[in-house]
Amino acid sequence: MLAGHDHALAERHRVALALADALMTQPGALDDELVAALRREFTDEQLVELTLDVMKWNAQKVPVALGTDVWLRPGELTDLVFDEQGNWVR
Repeated sequence: MLAGHDHALAERHRVALALADALMTQPGALDDELVAALRREFTDEQLVELTLDVMKWNAQKVPVALGTDVWLRPGELTDLVFDEQGNWVR
């Protein structure tokens, strides 16, 4: 995570990034230490929201792995557009 630069982050942000990293790379490897740190920094509701947000942005992993993903513009990146509340529009 951040190649040793996470010391500049607040503990809350550091453990949120650790959760995101674990969920994206090895979801079964959440250790007791990380879970305890997460529970010190976040409510249960916040942890559910954070986890669902990370999972939402990684939903493309399955179709990419299976080769069934659809290019909106072949060979190009697709813009991410958000509304005023920060919700993904397209």
